[in-house]
Amino acid sequence: MVRLFLLVMISRMEDAIVNSLLRSSRFHHGVRKIQRTVQDIRHGRNPDEPLREGEATEDPNLEKGSFFGHFLDELRNQIRGAPTEPPKK
Repeated sequence: MVRLFLLVMISRMEDAIVNSLLRSSRFHHGVRKIQRTVQDIRHGRNPDEPLREGEATEDPNLEKGSFFGHFLDELRNQIRGAPTEPPKK
């Protein structure tokens, strides 16, 4: 009896979580972005498609993983005991 009650409660909680996730615009935005990336990798970029947000101002010489590289450098510096000073304004 208790097991059945727990299964019903877990099932209802799962349904509520899934429903709230499917109603979320953030979730759909993320799914759209993932789908677009997969589509671009599989079939290439459509040249007739307009530029996406941030592409017109993106620096083509900038490395894609630059943030992660800077982050690791900063962690290494802090472990050594010599954190990088922020730039002066």
